[in-house]
Amino acid sequence: MKLLSKTSIIFYSILGIFSLFIARGIRELLDYSLLVEIIITSVTIIPIYMVCRKILMKFIS
Repeated sequence: MKLLSKTSIIFYSILGIFSLFIARGIRELLDYSLLVEIIITSVTIIPIYMVCRKILMKFIS
């Protein structure tokens, strides 16, 4: 999948919006410093991106 193709732009836009809701929910539950919250949120969201991309590649191929 090319980075600037129509499919990848739509896919990553949807994932970005979805990850904003997840990040906001995680940050509301936690009461840590900003750096710790960013690390925990990143550790949660990055694997979601990788799994979704592998699933998308299976359906496109």
